[in-house]
Order: sequence, then structure tokens, then C-alpha cells
Amino acid sequence: MKTPQVFSDLTRSKHALATGLIVCGALFPPAARAIAISLDLGPSGKITSELNTSFNTLNGVALAGQNVSLDFTFTNAEFVRLFTATSESFSTLISLQTDGTGLVGFLDGTGFLADQSNNPLHSPQTLGSASGGNGSMLAGLFPFFSNELQQPVDFYDVHFDLTLPVNSSVSITGAQFALNSEPHHPFGIGPGVPADILPDTGSTFLLLSFGLLVLVVGRMLVAGWLNRVLRACG
Repeated sequence: MKTPQVFSDLTRSKHALATGLIVCGALFPPAARAIAISLDLGPSGKITSELNTSFNTLNGVALAGQNVSLDFTFTNAEFVRLFTATSESFSTLISLQTDGTGLVGFLDGTGFLADQSNNPLHSPQTLGSASGGNGSMLAGLFPFFSNELQQPVDFYDVHFDLTLPVNSSVSITGAQFALNSEPHHPFGIGPGVPADILPDTGSTFLLLSFGLLVLVVGRMLVAGWLNRVLRACG
């Protein structure tokens, strides 16, 4: 009778399967679920080159080297429109304040902008990172560095995949979210913003007007000079 042998083989198979699942879980841990954070950008229809708002979702989180995914969306069906005039150095920044002193470490990770259906508008970009002497840390996404965005473009979601530094005695106490462009290179908070804003339209018009004025004055001066010459010859 072969029942004991079959039972033994089945037991070994179950042990092997369990071991395989443990190894697989260790090598390929499940992706962390993104923390959804809804931000109020203020009144819609705003044209600006800088915007800041705060959030407290990460307050109390210790710096233990863990991975943290953040999905920022905007209240009241708002979105951000990047115009043709928006600077290519446009950035979305998150700043984390901690209860530590001095340099507490640096944030690493990637990020991307997403459309209304939460589809990425470009490939994930490596974040810029900085750390302040007051226990703060900053990570910045520069979406135009992907060379994959066509302006104007609207985004409804900002996604960050962060790795926190290892400093377990330090915890997060506050956070800021910021949008930044260069002065005179604005972005818009929709709805209620123009379809597009072109760069330096006012400066171009003034430059053209000045050029035409110089041309007209030059012709007048030349005509006056010729009249004097003709009178002198006559």
C-alpha cells in the first residue's frame, strides 16, 4: 500500500510551495499602496508663478528607510494648466519638516504628473533632493526634464514614490506642497483659465513697436537731411 509514500510526497510539496512563496515574497514584496492626499489650491481661475499649501498626512511617521507612495489630487475638480509660457524649470515640490536638528537625511525617489484618468503624462523622473540644517527635507519633480510634455498641458494628479532616510529617532511633524515657475512664466489653476498663454507677448509687441518707431524716425531724419542738402545746392 503506497498511501504513506503519497502522503509524504504531498507534505514535501506543500513545504516546498510554502518555502517558495516566502522566498518570492522576500524578493518581490508587494507594492505599497499610495497614500491619497487631496489638496486645496485655492480659488480657480488663478494665474500665478508660485503656489504653496500644507498637509499633515505624514505627521508622526518615523524615518526608518521605508518606501512611501503619495498621490496628490486637487479639491473642487481643479487642475493645473502648464501654458506655453510656463518655464521649463517648473517644479512640484514637497518639503517635510521633522523634529530632528541639523541634517536628518535625504529623500530619494521618482515622480510623475497624471491626467484626469490618472494616466501618467510622462515617464517617472528622478527627484531632486535637498536637506536643511533645521531638520527639513525637500524633494522636487521637474516634469519638463522628461522632454515628453507638449504645452499647454493639464495635470490633475502628482505622484511621488519616496524612500525616506534611516533616522528612526526622528519623525515628520509637518509638510508643504508647492508649485513653482519662474517669474513672468505663469501656470494656471483651472477651470476658468485661458486655453494658453504665449511667452513674452507683451515684450515682443513693445520691441516691435520700438523697432517701427526707430525706422520711422530714421526715415524722417534722412528726409530732412536730404531737403537741407538740396536747398544748399539750389
